[in-house]
Amino acid sequence: MAYPTAQENFWSLLRDGDAQVRSDRDLVLRAVTDEGVTLQFASEELQDDQDVVLTAIQQDPDALEFASERLRKLHKLVEVAVVKNGTTLKYADPSLWVDKALMWEAVRADGCLLRLASEGPEEQGRQLIADKEIVLAAVQQDGDALMHAAIELRADKDIVMAAVRTNADLLEMASEELRDDAEVVLAAVKFDGQALRHASLRLRADRELVLEALRQHGCALEFACDEFRADREMVREAVNRTPRSLMFALGGLKDDEELQDFVRDVRCRIQEKGR
Repeated sequence: MAYPTAQENFWSLLRDGDAQVRSDRDLVLRAVTDEGVTLQFASEELQDDQDVVLTAIQQDPDALEFASERLRKLHKLVEVAVVKNGTTLKYADPSLWVDKALMWEAVRADGCLLRLASEGPEEQGRQLIADKEIVLAAVQQDGDALMHAAIELRADKDIVMAAVRTNADLLEMASEELRDDAEVVLAAVKFDGQALRHASLRLRADRELVLEALRQHGCALEFACDEFRADREMVREAVNRTPRSLMFALGGLKDDEELQDFVRDVRCRIQEKGR
């Protein structure tokens, strides 16, 4: 078999080759050494050849996608791919989705791959999505992973704190107790002031916490207690950040001439200098 010239490449040679070309073990080995995902063009026999597949994965872990079903069940082979790129766990056989060591590598690369645990073998999957170490690693990488965690972990302060620091709206999924925890809610509103909507009624009436929310996004005023929405100082703080938040003021403040003038001043400032 003639190997590619400088004007050719293994990709096109295998892609366009016939069955004989795709079954040439020496050629395929050279190809996957150069570009692992050319494994997709190899014959089924070579996609089931452990040495060929290992060579492909070592060059590009995404080549695992094109390994045979038998090899995608092989822990030591999958481990090579996942250690190099955790997201490749999705190509492994579902029986390996509940392996804690493999999942650890996966969620550190993409937290939302925690969902694979609930799609794998049921009993082991339930244990994994309830494993604090795994779930914490997942939400630290992507807070949205909280959606795939066991319900009981939504009451775990460490996990919820990590989640709301990347997506404040996840406060909505926290337990009632944590939505009444000032530290947790403060972390959320510092990321997105409008997460105040998910706080307990008690904390929506906490002056310092609400001020933090307003400084991040003035429209958080909509979710403050009525007393604060009719408080001139609080309304000014909201407007200073987001002029249109005046619409959420109460007690006649939205029609207050001084505040309307302040809105215009803030808009001019933003246009000239930014926030």
